[in-house]
Amino acid sequence: MMAPISRSTAANLRFNGPANGVPGAQEAPPSTMAAQLINNISTTNEPSRPVEPDDLTRLMKEVSDVELNAMETDDVAIKLEHKHKLIYVFARAVLERLDTDDPFVNHEQLISQASEALDIFMLAIKEVPGVLDYVLPPEATLQSRGREPLWAWLFPRVLTLLGRRQCEKLTEKIKDFFYDSYQAVAKSPQHWNLNSIFFTYLKECVSSQ
Repeated sequence: MMAPISRSTAANLRFNGPANGVPGAQEAPPSTMAAQLINNISTTNEPSRPVEPDDLTRLMKEVSDVELNAMETDDVAIKLEHKHKLIYVFARAVLERLDTDDPFVNHEQLISQASEALDIFMLAIKEVPGVLDYVLPPEATLQSRGREPLWAWLFPRVLTLLGRRQCEKLTEKIKDFFYDSYQAVAKSPQHWNLNSIFFTYLKECVSSQ
């Protein structure tokens, strides 16, 4: 009898195989996934699509340039800042758009983009678990972003997609996201305390339903 495949292994298998069932989608290396998704978002031709605010457009280009250049650095602070911007950009440009009732939104395309964004989140968190605890420095400001740790800002934006009409296809990917978040901090001794915080937060979310 075959041993069961863990949720994180399943996520990796999906990433290395055809993404969203599209042949050839797995050919792009991880370093270009974000850049490709940003390009896809930027060229989406939807009459109802709002123009992205200048600050978000600038950040999208900045993230894309870094990903395409695949610059390696041992500076943890630089890595944390970049991964935070990467996650912030896709949460704003993709997840927040799904959490609307715009009848003219191309849901199928947006859900595909959200699935890719969640893959990118998981890769970033596995690489730099500390990004979940990232707090903006005093001199930095981002629209809709306060001084809370990234997880406290991001988790509600992911959870709100559960149960939304036409977002059912994201359910398993969302489960993978939370599973990988738990696993990443569990393997990082300096962030072990986040495991109990995550558990308490999600338990309270369920209890309040």
